[in-house]
Formats: sequence, structure tokens, C-alpha cells
Amino acid sequence: MTTSVVSMLRQPNRSMPEQLRAMAELLERQAGEGVEKDAYGKGALIEQFETEVAKLLNKPVSVFLPSGTLAQPLALRICADQKQNANVGVHPSSHLELHEQNGYQELWRLHGVLIGASDKPFTLTDLQRAHAQQPLAAVVWELPARELGGQLPDWHDLVVQTQWARQQGIWVHFDGARLWQCEAAYNRSLNEIAGLADSIYVSFYKDLGGIAGAMLLGPADFIESARVWARRAGGNLYSVYPYLLAAQLGMQENLESVASAVHYAKQLGQALARLPGVDVLPSPPQAAMFHLHIEADKADLEQAMSVYKQQHNIEVLQAPRASRQVNGGNIQIIEVPVGRNAMAKPVEFWQRHLQALLNSLPA
Repeated sequence: MTTSVVSMLRQPNRSMPEQLRAMAELLERQAGEGVEKDAYGKGALIEQFETEVAKLLNKPVSVFLPSGTLAQPLALRICADQKQNANVGVHPSSHLELHEQNGYQELWRLHGVLIGASDKPFTLTDLQRAHAQQPLAAVVWELPARELGGQLPDWHDLVVQTQWARQQGIWVHFDGARLWQCEAAYNRSLNEIAGLADSIYVSFYKDLGGIAGAMLLGPADFIESARVWARRAGGNLYSVYPYLLAAQLGMQENLESVASAVHYAKQLGQALARLPGVDVLPSPPQAAMFHLHIEADKADLEQAMSVYKQQHNIEVLQAPRASRQVNGGNIQIIEVPVGRNAMAKPVEFWQRHLQALLNSLPA
């Protein structure tokens, strides 16, 4: 009999059969066997879910799309056409810039303008400087910023930045892949946070445990254009009900826990930062995620992680996202996404096991 692994990472995972059974049970509870699957974005199942999320995030309408990699450049393309200006402002660590093979420029014919330094959220001064050099049609704020360990701009700064952008006629777009964390991080309602933006993208799998899928939200004419562009780009799939049901299930099971994950992450980050050879970014954590900077050789650390998991059935860390050299030593950068898995154990549990893992490294 296989012993289940205790993991610090994200939400509990189901096997594929378990996931499919849970989705079928959800469908039966909600609508019975008579409900019809969606077809090319139409039907009660998808339309009701789009309305529900739009209401949650204080936006007139929304459209369900397969991925954020489609939703975000699509949104920016619409803005560029409306303003006859292809310049879009992004942070140097933006997902659009780092992880999409430069698709927003190569495929969507947008021109990226990098705003601010790569290691911290951009400021109003950064934004004003970029706009003065190259007038911007739209700007993307990633809330929280994954590559920065979940850093967020100060709430007052965010309000001032978005107000200034709107005064200049710049479209305000939120990359909200993890926007669910911002409610507790800012101690503001999702309604209030989302109200700062003209358009928003949210993900249903990163914090909520869905299979895949995204929602793009904004004004009615904007979303109508988004539906046209989704069709052009091959994103208007014949039917997406498995993704819809998984997203609904994830929201029911995990959305309420995200606030607790933000508070837990702050305690966990402070506890892990007390270990020798470990730094936390940011310190203290601001959202339900943070980065660990661990002084170790990458191969040694990965081997120790694998052995520790096999011996103890405990997954303390995931593979390093990046490595760098500091003062001649190797630093491994590891993301810690906090969810119900981590919260199932006290902070001291993870502090103790990370210490034991690090103690197993070669001297």
C-alpha cells in the first residue's frame, strides 16, 4: 500500500478519475442530468458562470477562455486597435515578457514597453517616464507578481497609478492570475480591487485547483470584441464544460481558503527565514506565495529533496525556479505557493522539515 505524500505545495490534488467523478457530482447537484453542454461559448452552463464571476469582480460582463496566454494579448490587441497605438507597458518580469515565447509581440503585433526595475513593482515615476518616452495604449499590472515572490504595490500607490493612467487615456489591465490573493493581502474586497481596472484576467487553476481555463472581464463592447478575437485565434472551442465544471468546483472548494493562505504564508515565511542559509523574498511575504533563496548547489539540493521525499513521504520544496551566484556562492530560488496543503500542518512542522532537509546537504 502506497503512503500518500505530505506536501507543502498548493491545493490537494485528486487523481484524474477522482477529479472527473467530483465534477460529475457537482453537475448533478447543480442542474441534474438534463443540463446541456455549452457550444461555442453559448448555453446556460457557461453563461451563468461568466455572469457569476463578472458579479464577483465588479465587471459588466466576462468571457471564459482556455488560457491566460490567449486572454491577455487578446485584451491588449483590442486596446491597441481602439487607440491606434501598439505600445503596451509591462513589467520586465511579466509573464507576457518571460514565458510566452514573445507571443504578444510576434503573433499579436504589439510593442512591449518595459516599465521599472526587474526586482520590484514599478512606481508612478516609472510609469510616467515610460509614457513620456513612448506613449502607451495600455499598461499591465500583475497582482501579485509571481517572479517577484508575490510582491504587490502599496494600495495607495496602486490607486494613484491607475487613476493617473486613466487620466492619460491609458487602458488599465490587471494580470490577475493570482488576484484571489489580493483581497486578504490588501484587506480590500475583490470588488474594490477589480474596480481599479478597465479589464482583468483571472486564472482558475493556479490557486483554485481547476484543470485549466481563464476569464477575461471588462465592458460589454470590449468583451464582444474579445469573443471575435477568440474565434479568430482558435480559442472559441466547440465545448469547454469539463474546464467550466473544474473551475466551479475549484472556486467552491478553495476560494474561501485563499485569505487564510495569505495569513499563513506570512507566518511561514517568517519562520523559514530564521533558518541558516535561507532568505525569504519578500520579507515578510505579502501574498499566499513567496520565494526562498537557499544557499546550496542546485544538483545537491535537488538530490536531497528527492531522497527526503522518498524517506519521509514529505515534499518540502519544489524544484528551483532559477539559480544565481552571489559572492562566489550558489543561490537557489524556490517558489513556495501556499494553499490548503501547507495549512494542513502547523508552521513549525515545515520549519522543522526544511531544517532537516538542509542538514542533509553535503558539507
